[in-house]
Amino acid sequence: MMDPILLRLVAVAALVALVAAFGTWWRRRDGRVQTGDGAARLAAHHLDAVGLRLERSGVGAVLLGSPTCTPCTAVKRVLRELASERDKFAWVYADAADHLDLATEHKVLRVPTLFLVDADGRVLARTSGVPLADDLRRVLDDGEDLVENPAA
Repeated sequence: MMDPILLRLVAVAALVALVAAFGTWWRRRDGRVQTGDGAARLAAHHLDAVGLRLERSGVGAVLLGSPTCTPCTAVKRVLRELASERDKFAWVYADAADHLDLATEHKVLRVPTLFLVDADGRVLARTSGVPLADDLRRVLDDGEDLVENPAA
């Protein structure tokens, strides 16, 4: 039979390894941009409810957050930067608690969650956490190409 102290040490080591593996997985997942397959859309009534108005050739973003969400501030900073670089890019912040129907319909499990959409509400990409600005730029460039050249 194994010594009780050794057994506890093995249990603690296994728990530490499990927590470290979870942390690594979470860090890799956080802020990753998941591009859409074109099937997901934010309905017009959701876009109206959050106040996002896009030109026909525009691409925009809906950021669902909460007043106490610290990472939301970082995402807002990234979105302000993108808006200053692009004429046809608009974004809005919406409190997820005020838009539960949108959050439920699109299975939003945490804030910040960001949807990049075209003027028809088609979800070009989605993120949870703080995305990299360059990752969003790539999606926006692809989305703008699709809007300007729909047959492409």
